[in-house]
Amino acid sequence: MQEWTQVVGDVAQDPLVQWAFKESVRAIVRRVQRGREAAAAHSEAGPALAPIPHRAEKPVTVTSDEMTGTELAESLLQGAGNERMRAATRLLGAYREGFWLRRLIEDQELADAAGRPLINRSGQHPSVDWSALGRLFLRTGWSRRASVSEAVMLESAVSLVGGSVVELRQVIHALDHGELQLVMRALEAAAYGKEG
Repeated sequence: MQEWTQVVGDVAQDPLVQWAFKESVRAIVRRVQRGREAAAAHSEAGPALAPIPHRAEKPVTVTSDEMTGTELAESLLQGAGNERMRAATRLLGAYREGFWLRRLIEDQELADAAGRPLINRSGQHPSVDWSALGRLFLRTGWSRRASVSEAVMLESAVSLVGGSVVELRQVIHALDHGELQLVMRALEAAAYGKEG
């Protein structure tokens, strides 16, 4: 038993273990704070236990014509709490004024290749369907109407959520300085929960 206690004590002194523990605690604190903010916003509408009248959810129509890429990304983030999904959506909104978000909304050929719409419009909070995007990448030829940098940017965003594996060498070679900066900011936002 003393040997086990000694091993645990030695591991706890490792600077890498201490750093990982601190980062884990910070992530938990951020999630708790976001949960409190969401609860506070909902509590302003009345008691949490008040009965809610039944109403059918109407799908929200997402149009990309009159929005900036940033506004379009934010419209797809209502109710999303996962930092990686938030960072990936914001990355797609920042890239070329929302190029990919607009295309995911409008391109029926891509949706058909994925087997379902790439922007989930069922319910009151539309969002990117990351699972559908992951399936899209399994189809050969999905990127034939995209440049190399466009395809790498989409793959980078999807990899933040876990639906794709991106080779970093390809990212470095395919993206220009500004595009690479967008990916780096998204990585930081996904890792530390900072707004992008």
